[in-house]
Amino acid sequence: MRKLIPVILMLLLSSLIVIGSSGTFVYFNAEREVRVAVVPHDKEYLSFMCYNGYAATVIVDQNSNLTFDALKIGNYLNELKTVNVWLDPDYSNLPSGVEMWIESEDAITRPIDSQEYYTFWGNISVENADPGTYEVPITLYATWNGGDAVIETCSIKVIILSGPKIRKILLSGNTTNIPLKTYQEWVFQIEVNNSGTPRNLTIEDVIPGEFDVDLNRTSASKGNYTFTRHGKSDHLEWNVELGSGESVHMNITISTRWVKTGKGGKWEFTTCGTYPLNEGAKIVGYNITSNNITVVADVNCEDDGNCEHDCGGSSKKCC
Repeated sequence: MRKLIPVILMLLLSSLIVIGSSGTFVYFNAEREVRVAVVPHDKEYLSFMCYNGYAATVIVDQNSNLTFDALKIGNYLNELKTVNVWLDPDYSNLPSGVEMWIESEDAITRPIDSQEYYTFWGNISVENADPGTYEVPITLYATWNGGDAVIETCSIKVIILSGPKIRKILLSGNTTNIPLKTYQEWVFQIEVNNSGTPRNLTIEDVIPGEFDVDLNRTSASKGNYTFTRHGKSDHLEWNVELGSGESVHMNITISTRWVKTGKGGKWEFTTCGTYPLNEGAKIVGYNITSNNITVVADVNCEDDGNCEHDCGGSSKKCC
């Protein structure tokens, strides 16, 4: 019958510096190899690596995924015995919106030859899960010719960070009581905050065909941007690099477009209604979209040529 094996801790490298990376972060970890005696004497053992008390520390943002090294196992059984190992992780502490997978959790064993190491890998996918620190305990099952063992290893630490956030702010311009066929202008701001790891972001937005973008009065606090005409609308692409905790913004000035007609032309809006100044700005690669900003043209509606409106004394033919 399998039983839990007493763990003999041997601190091999109390001050070894190990450098790992996530974005531009650098982590300095005290590394140790935990040796577990699985036979009556301590000259033969299995081992696993721990870093600051954890098999691995996984730092991941909301709405992202990551592949990582989960646990390193060593085989120090004599007589060239091959050990077959599989891992049984306990995900019950993880919040809703997180999916995690550790190699061999399906009970398909991995062979480790004598005097060799094997590193199991894992993958984590995070949606809009609650930020915080969580632990995933790992149980190791091992079998070999003439024996078996069940070992509780170091846990995996999972740190979920808030992903980037984006919002729109109207800085100036009317949102209601806008008369038809008059020049109007607005200034709005796209603000992006990054509380997670450093990252390069692409933000996209669309300015509808009723408006012109004033490029001379449009600017970004950081990064590069372009506007490209598609049909009558203008499509924004803004590429920017954000450090951890950094916030950036872009101010965009737009105005009603001059529409050419047979009699010269006229300003938008030509009919009453509700108009979006832009679509919600999107962070590419993330399921994140900002609010949009809308305005209402509702003055002089009797002059819009739309017979559905009350003419109110107009001399239009439809009235």
